[in-house]
Amino acid sequence: MRILFTKSQNSSEVLVNKFISKGHNVTNFSILNVKPIITPDINFKDFTSIIFTSSNAINHLANIENIGHLKCFCVGEQTAAVAKKKGFLNIHVASGNYFELKDLIFKTLDKSKEKFIYVRGEFVSNNLENDFKEGGFLIKSLINYTTEPNLNTDLKLIEDLKSKLIDVIFVYSKRAADQLLKIILNHKIENNLDNCTLNCISINVANTLKRLRWKKIKIFSPGDEELSLL
Repeated sequence: MRILFTKSQNSSEVLVNKFISKGHNVTNFSILNVKPIITPDINFKDFTSIIFTSSNAINHLANIENIGHLKCFCVGEQTAAVAKKKGFLNIHVASGNYFELKDLIFKTLDKSKEKFIYVRGEFVSNNLENDFKEGGFLIKSLINYTTEPNLNTDLKLIEDLKSKLIDVIFVYSKRAADQLLKIILNHKIENNLDNCTLNCISINVANTLKRLRWKKIKIFSPGDEELSLL
């Protein structure tokens, strides 16, 4: 199957390699560019646990010291792999779904003994900080990166879309969907999508693109990309 992922290169390496090993023809175009945000150094001694819902947040940590005591919670395998490379030890992994990550923490940790730091991007799909505060946890949020549209569109990718050489496109955020819509309309590809399935991380993301002529639109959970192809 010919698959297009639209995630940043750093956050999709494990996923892309997994699909290539299964015999798929995979293209990855970073539809959004990731840019670091300068932040004060974190005193990790002030916290018992850290949460990452994106490997970009780990890659843009300016200072990683005194982290051996932290319980590190990651939304999925790709994020966990990056956390391990950065030196985090006590890593707990959800299946790629925010709600499963939240459920894992709420069911296993004592809220009276934990103090979390949540390192994230400027734009997120779920209000984790608010959910945890409502659940009675102490949590601080730190934004250390943002995203902006990638204006250097791959011309080969445009030709592949025009020639109906992409079977499935995976889209992971509302901002990515907005940019993909602009690319499709600007290059007049809207009538060349009737052979292509659109796989979106949420209904909100799908709603941005559903007016175009997709063969099919599916909603998937991160970590279940392979199942969504069935």
